[in-house]
Amino acid sequence: MAGSGGLRIGLRPEGFEAAKRQLESIGRKVEPVLRGSLDTTATETRKRRYTPYIAPMFKGRSWVNKKIIIKRVNALKGRFDARLIPSSAGVYVTEYRRWGYQAIDATRARILVGSFKGHKVAAGFVNPSSFARQPLATRSSVTRHVKKRGGRFTYNYGAGPGGLMPAMGPSVAWFFKRLTNVTTVRWVNRRLEQEFQRRMRRELSKGAR
Repeated sequence: MAGSGGLRIGLRPEGFEAAKRQLESIGRKVEPVLRGSLDTTATETRKRRYTPYIAPMFKGRSWVNKKIIIKRVNALKGRFDARLIPSSAGVYVTEYRRWGYQAIDATRARILVGSFKGHKVAAGFVNPSSFARQPLATRSSVTRHVKKRGGRFTYNYGAGPGGLMPAMGPSVAWFFKRLTNVTTVRWVNRRLEQEFQRRMRRELSKGAR
């Protein structure tokens, strides 16, 4: 169910096939039941298991919801699962509700951003002696051999042509991954099963009329 950087929500094949046969016997289709169950579960999972815990670190619930995309069921493409895909893009330190710094020396301090319980060190630095004391990205470089360009090239990170750039903190995906644990997976499985059974009962009652 858990994937790299996201969460895939799907029903076990044996449960799907049994439900399909049951509904086909009364002239109804299982696909709408499955689609509705998966999409509803994905929405509820984001709403209850992720957004409330990630939002306190950032601007709020609506901001976090935009960073966790729901990929709904697409029957036309034969994909009968739903997915939650969190943004892996770094977030500017200044977009965190809580951030600060811890001095290393007179001109250098490590950046701290709010996390679930306490804080996390973000990439970059603050100059505690400066007037602005802004979180800035650390300039670094990597040299690679690029065949198609015919040689070795050095790529610079953390600063643009105009100088220093704002520091970035952990992405929403970083928080998402830490919330995707055994407890969350069990909750999702139970919620999907309940929603699927509820919709099945409704369809079966229609067929009995």
